[in-house]
Amino acid sequence: MKKISLVLLMSMLLLSTAAAAGCTSNVTPSPNATATTTTLPALQLERPMWILTSLATETGMNNTLPNTTITATFEDGNVTGSSGCNRYFGSYQLNKTQIKIGPIGSTLIFCADPDGVMTQETSYHLLLLNVTSYAISNDKLTLSDSQGNPQLVFEAALYTTTVTATT
Repeated sequence: MKKISLVLLMSMLLLSTAAAAGCTSNVTPSPNATATTTTLPALQLERPMWILTSLATETGMNNTLPNTTITATFEDGNVTGSSGCNRYFGSYQLNKTQIKIGPIGSTLIFCADPDGVMTQETSYHLLLLNVTSYAISNDKLTLSDSQGNPQLVFEAALYTTTVTATT
């Protein structure tokens, strides 16, 4: 008897879930509803976490290796982040759109996977030390060398927001 009751209960639960999934609703906005557009404040160098999307190599700008994440967070004269395998830390100085980064230190873990991650990490650290200017456009941060050539391009790690609508 217990088996039949359990089967019957599970069948009813399954049917009610299927019925609820098929339900639709036509919602008509109130004629008094208004739409508003909110402009987010412009991103600043400090405080968002930046995720590297591409870096300068001998063959031009290339994407970071798959399965690696390189980050940078600039705050109060300190830059910290992950360089794909190790954590790094250093100082920086700003003068308008000019930036000087360094010295830099890091943890000293060896990572074998993915292939090339340690070379990418070394390149990233060297590029950080050689950048002289920065520019932010939309959600992109570009660090460039003294000739104005992009060396590192980051994307802001944006935070989710909750929007509440009332009718």
